[in-house]
Amino acid sequence: MKKFYTAKDVEDCFSRGEKVIYINREDVLTSIAKETADRRGIKFSVKSGTEEISSESKSSGIRTPEVRNTVREDKNPGLPNRDFAVRNQIIAPAYKGLASDQEIERWRSEFPILKTTAHLGNCSQSAQSIRVRNAIEDYLENWLTVGMDWDSWVEEVNLAKAEFAKLINAEPSEIAVSSCVSEAVSSVANSLDYSGKRKKVVVTDAEFPTVDYIWLANQRYGAKVDFIAVNENHQIDIEEYEKHIDEDTLITSITQVYYLNGFKQDVAKIAEIAHRKGSLILVDAYQCLGTEPLDVKKMNIDMVTSGCLKYLCGIPGIAFLYINKDLVSKFKPTVTGWFGQTNPFLFQTRYNDWSDTASRLDTGTQPILNAYAARAGLSIINEVGVEKIKDRIDMLSAYSLKGCLDRELTTISPFDVSKKGGTTAIICSHKINSHDMEAELRKRNIIGSGRGDVIRIAPHFYSTKDEIDYALDMISAMLRGK
Repeated sequence: MKKFYTAKDVEDCFSRGEKVIYINREDVLTSIAKETADRRGIKFSVKSGTEEISSESKSSGIRTPEVRNTVREDKNPGLPNRDFAVRNQIIAPAYKGLASDQEIERWRSEFPILKTTAHLGNCSQSAQSIRVRNAIEDYLENWLTVGMDWDSWVEEVNLAKAEFAKLINAEPSEIAVSSCVSEAVSSVANSLDYSGKRKKVVVTDAEFPTVDYIWLANQRYGAKVDFIAVNENHQIDIEEYEKHIDEDTLITSITQVYYLNGFKQDVAKIAEIAHRKGSLILVDAYQCLGTEPLDVKKMNIDMVTSGCLKYLCGIPGIAFLYINKDLVSKFKPTVTGWFGQTNPFLFQTRYNDWSDTASRLDTGTQPILNAYAARAGLSIINEVGVEKIKDRIDMLSAYSLKGCLDRELTTISPFDVSKKGGTTAIICSHKINSHDMEAELRKRNIIGSGRGDVIRIAPHFYSTKDEIDYALDMISAMLRGK
């Protein structure tokens, strides 16, 4: 199995007084590992002992890229916490280091794939954790030994709802569960009445397409869909919401982070605009939740939905929907099922007795196995703390942007980190389509995510600068035909 060598491996070797690290031919060395080895006087040698890799060597198939400078903090006296800029382009908050290197290293051991792979496709799927795997095995063991345990299984779903509620400062009774965000948004869309004056649905071209498809499908029931376009910078000006939301708007459906390039919206400000004009607001937080604090009460958000397979460290097949408890009674869903009833186990057939909690937007049999995984993944995020995660994601995000500048890679992501999620999108289609780029990166033990014309690099809190350097070096080499 390939091993991914970082600066820590070199420092560990140095602390033991060793001068050589023996590696396999297929192993991967990062830029910072090589720099640290040169500084410490340590050499890498393949285990056959017949070939050494010095700091100048580029043999044996192991990549030894040029060391890049890190993003530097502005040390202007009297302004220790001011924003800083790199080459007058990248703007990012000062890194506070809320999670220590030691804490990050401990958490990295929770994700076994990180021993061999630069997992930077978290905008599509997070790394598998030991905790989540154990939770899945708990369900399988229960099913194997107990056979049927619906009471505890339903309770597990409720515990997962509570963990999600904790993440966004909601009450567990304000959380519904679905199989995916498509189902959650459909439940909302089919619960609304489009027969009155307010029938307009404001959406954007930055949504993940499934959301727009759902609103377009509801035009048959009277919905009038109005799109806000992204601008030439692949962003949306906040003023566009002032223009598009009006007295005819029933609901404004937005994404917190644009899946393509990581552009992040000010959802609290958009919620203020929507409410001032009498519109409900639904936020798809899938591309951001877990990396950015989201307080639904403080931000006055009506509805939030997200799945768990990205930054929430879970798996596909489950999503959650927050609905402000003061709004629940207004929803009369046509996408429904037995778990949307006050008592799902009453088994009556002649009328709808919708729950007076957000569960009225639940549908059929709940995703039990996925709930085990979801609760475990969510517990990791809540345990680490979103403030710590945001601090680290912002730092890695700025580092990724600077890495693109250093290597002359073209990115369509915002250079102001306050308007950017964890995703950095690099144009690659002029040389290689993004799907093929993703496949080629996998051969090099890198997980990225291709979309359209770009390859996306999206670190999580457990990611390192070493991994970002290695990924960007490989992308750069492939785009230059090396």
